[in-house]
Amino acid sequence: MLRNIACGCFKLVCADLDNESVQLIMDAIVSSENEDEETSDKESDEDENEDDDDDGDDDDDDTNEDEDNLEIESIDEEDDETDEGEDEDEETDDEDVSMENVVENMPSEEESDVNLSDAEEEELVKEDKALGAAMKGLLDMKVERKKERKSNTLKKVKLVHFKVKILDLIEILVEEVGFSSITVNILPGLLNLVASPQVSCGPVYDRVLGIFKNMFSMKSDKLTVKFNEAQKIDVPAIQKFAIKTSNKKAQQLAVQSLLMLCKTHLNNPEPKKKKRKSNLSKEISKDQEVCDVFAGLLEDFFTNKSTKLDKSLFYQIIERMPVVRQGFVKDLLKYTNQDISLFAKMQSISLLNRILSFGDESVLKCNEEILDSMGDLLTVLGNNDNPSPHHIREVVKLCQKLHSTAAKCTFSLSKVPEGLKAALESIPVSQIALKFPDLASLSTKTLKCLDS
Repeated sequence: MLRNIACGCFKLVCADLDNESVQLIMDAIVSSENEDEETSDKESDEDENEDDDDDGDDDDDDTNEDEDNLEIESIDEEDDETDEGEDEDEETDDEDVSMENVVENMPSEEESDVNLSDAEEEELVKEDKALGAAMKGLLDMKVERKKERKSNTLKKVKLVHFKVKILDLIEILVEEVGFSSITVNILPGLLNLVASPQVSCGPVYDRVLGIFKNMFSMKSDKLTVKFNEAQKIDVPAIQKFAIKTSNKKAQQLAVQSLLMLCKTHLNNPEPKKKKRKSNLSKEISKDQEVCDVFAGLLEDFFTNKSTKLDKSLFYQIIERMPVVRQGFVKDLLKYTNQDISLFAKMQSISLLNRILSFGDESVLKCNEEILDSMGDLLTVLGNNDNPSPHHIREVVKLCQKLHSTAAKCTFSLSKVPEGLKAALESIPVSQIALKFPDLASLSTKTLKCLDS
């Protein structure tokens, strides 16, 4: 009941909250997340120490058994008439004991050589007390560890409940104010929660995914974020998170958040302003601004050899945001002509192939640049000491795809560049065409199509 009253009161004041107030709410989740990590680290350290103790106990048991066997043999050699000491020496400590405590209370080597039947009663009582004290200390230690583990588990449960209560408030905030500058400001914190190993599943994880689902399904009247403000702080923060995280789910949510932001920017009408001739050259179109949102991701994907981004993310961007296709083509050709790895260049070919599959006329306007770049790439591939037939085939197929897409759209392509023409003509007479005859026929067919 109190929880419902608190949520109802918070719903009334949502409209009056500013970025600083909402950030204080997110800071509470961050602080609880840090406490959860500390608790998990303590538990892992305790588990490691317990494993070490178990290993030490096993070694101790083996050592005791060997000493007992040697002692029994020495007693048999010295006195074959008496067997009273054998039963007592064969008694070993099978309990899970700490090696340090046992070593401290073990009798010395001189005492262990003495026959227990000849020992005085006071000495035996003293040894029994020492062994009992060691066992009691170990049992107390285990009880203490059990209590501490139970306390940590209870603490983690309380932290989960605390996070869920805060997420209830955030969910109310998102429903009331929509996709605004305030909600965009908390996106990096929510993404960090999804990527956190402590929240890989459970009620907190499900609640955060529910918040994102509600946010992405909002109608246009709820999309009130100001793109220019978000572009300064929020967009770079989300880009940085998507580049650094290795959590695929969180990475996908980050890209969807950027897509949602771009969709809002494209749907919002531009304010009417008096244009001055001096400022015309400085104006940037909305399409270019949207392309700039994903420029950092493209740069990391092609220039960072250990990138955590996947090609499927860019497939999603190309499919859901048509305005970026022409800008993507220019960026992809730029990276193809740079001195990057051959694998990265072939990834660029794959993305270009995907863009051409949509039959976008704005992309076909860049056909001359595409053909020039493919000619340079074929020349580089042909000059390699060990050229890859797969790579050559993919580049030629892209040129063929460009021609078929232009034919479907009744778009006239530019004249075939001399560099591409020379590269295609050299393939049938090259050594690689002898091993792979399909390359010769494919390149000849493609050249005829482009010339027609």
